[in-house]
Amino acid sequence: MNFRSRFWGLFAGTSLFLSTLTACFSGSGDLATATPPDSSLGDPANPVVASNFSRDVLLFNGTGVSTSDWQATEQMISGQGWSYALVNSAELNAMSLEEIASYRVIVIPGGKGGTITASLTEATRLKVRQAVRDRGVGYVGFCAGAWVAVGPEASGDQVASYGLAVAPGAILPSYYPGGDTSQTAAIVPVTLSSGETRQLVWWGGPSTPEWAGGVIGRYVTGEPAISQTWSGAGLVVISGPHPEAPQSWRSTAGFDSDGLDQDLAVAMIHAAMNRQPYTGPLH
Repeated sequence: MNFRSRFWGLFAGTSLFLSTLTACFSGSGDLATATPPDSSLGDPANPVVASNFSRDVLLFNGTGVSTSDWQATEQMISGQGWSYALVNSAELNAMSLEEIASYRVIVIPGGKGGTITASLTEATRLKVRQAVRDRGVGYVGFCAGAWVAVGPEASGDQVASYGLAVAPGAILPSYYPGGDTSQTAAIVPVTLSSGETRQLVWWGGPSTPEWAGGVIGRYVTGEPAISQTWSGAGLVVISGPHPEAPQSWRSTAGFDSDGLDQDLAVAMIHAAMNRQPYTGPLH
C-alpha cells in the first residue's frame, strides 16, 4: 500500500497558504453543571477489542480537505512528537480495517464534507466507523471533520447517507455568528467547560451535538461548539470552529485577541488517542 508515513522529525517549516482554504460546509445548556463522560482509562463499558496499535495518528489529507488545514494540523502533530501517517482518499480506500485500526486516532481536518464523503467508497466509510466503534480507534474532526462524523447510522453497519457516522446523532446544523447567514469566516468566542473563553476561527462550521455530559465548549448563543462522546470502544471529539487554525487565517477571519489556540486541538487529539475524555487544554 503506497501511503506516505511521516514521523515527528519532519521539518516544521511547512508554508501555509490561506488561499487554499475551503469552507467547512456540509454539502444550550450550562457547562458548569455538565458531567463529562467517564474519565477513567477508556470506557469501562466498551473495552478495546483485538486492537494492535502501532502508530499514533492517521491524518486524512484526501479530496475535499483544505490543503492549508491539513498542513497546519500536520505541523502541530509533528511538533508533539507523535508518530503519524498522511493518507489521501485513494490510500484510505485501499486500507484494510486492520490497517486503519493500527492507529490510535484518526484526524480529519476542515474542508468540504460532501466532497470528502464522495471521495471515499462505501466500504471505506464503514471500515472507519468499525475501527472507531469496534476497535477503540479515537476520532477527531475539525469543522468538515465534525460534519462527516455524526449520523444516525452510527450504531449499525448500514452505510451512512452522508459522511462516516462514527458517532450517533442527526446530521449537524449550521452555526452562523450573530445569525448572519451570509458570513463565511469570523472569529467567534467559545466558552470551555473550565470557564475560560477562547476566540476561535470559524469558517462555515456547524454546531456540535448536545451529547449528555459531552459538551466541552459553547458558542455565545449556548449552542455546542466542541463535543465528545463514546462511540462503542472509541472516543470521538469534534469541533465546529478551528482550534488548529494557523495564525495566517486570522487576517481574513477577523481580529483575534488571544492568538493561536492549537493547545485546544492538541488536547482534543490527546484525549481521543488515549481514550481519556477531554478535561481541559494541555499546558
